[in-house]
Amino acid sequence: MIYKNILVQTKDLITTITLNRAEHLNAFTLELIGEFLDALSVARNDESRVIILTGAGRAFCAGGDLNAMKNKTGMFAGDEKELKQLYQDGIQQIPLLIEKIEKPIIAMINGAAVGAGCDLACMCDMRFMSDSAIMKDSFINLALVSGDGGAYFLHRLIGYAKTMELLLSGRKVDSSEALRIGLVNQVIAHDQLKEKTYDFAQKLVALPFNALKLNKQGIKDAYYSSLEDHLELMATLQSKTQRSDEHFKLVNQFLNK
Repeated sequence: MIYKNILVQTKDLITTITLNRAEHLNAFTLELIGEFLDALSVARNDESRVIILTGAGRAFCAGGDLNAMKNKTGMFAGDEKELKQLYQDGIQQIPLLIEKIEKPIIAMINGAAVGAGCDLACMCDMRFMSDSAIMKDSFINLALVSGDGGAYFLHRLIGYAKTMELLLSGRKVDSSEALRIGLVNQVIAHDQLKEKTYDFAQKLVALPFNALKLNKQGIKDAYYSSLEDHLELMATLQSKTQRSDEHFKLVNQFLNK
C-alpha cells in the first residue's frame, strides 16, 4: 500500500511506519490519522515481529496542526459536539488500536515529540530517543487538554506527581531528563539512533515470538488487574508456553550445551 502521509517498510521481520509530513513536522491531520490507522492494522497482522514508529525530517511528531486549529478545519472543525465525535472517531482510535497489538512497538524519537506526538511515543512499549530530541506534553500552552489519551499513558510511565508537573506546566523535557525520569528507555547519539534501534529490534525478532507476545500481554495486564486475577492469567499463559514447540526446542538447546 502506498500512502500520501506515511511511509511503510517491512524488512527482516521489522515493520517501520514513518510519519511523512516533514515540512509540517509530521503534525496530525485527519488524512494522516486514517493512513496511520490503516498501516498499523496491516502491521498488526503482517509477518513482522516488531513495529517501529518514527518521523521523517527533524521531528518525530509535532502533534496537532496549528493552522487547522486556527481555521477550525479538519480534525478541529465543527461545534463542541462535532469536535468530540471527531476525536472519538479519529485520533482516539490510535491508542485503542495500539493497545490491541500483540507485537512489541518501539518509538524511535528522532526529533521533537510534542503534544499528541509526545503522547504517541508514550503509547508505545518502548522509546529510544535521540540525544538532540525533546519531548513536551504542551496542551496547556494552547489552553487544551491531552485529548488523545496521553495522560493515561504518561501516568503509567512516570507516575502521578511527575505527570501532573509535566502536563500542567507544559514544559519541555530534554533527552537526559527523559532518561532520568523513566520516560524513555534509551538515549542514543543522533547519528546512531537508527542503527542502535534496529539492533535492539533485531534482538527481539530473534526471540521466541509466541512467548514474546504473551510476555507483553502479561506485562500490560499487570497494570489493570488485581494480583489474584493477574496470577490466574499468568498461570494460563505459562501453561500455554510450557507446552509449546518453541519452549521444548530451547530447553533441548540448553541441555545439549
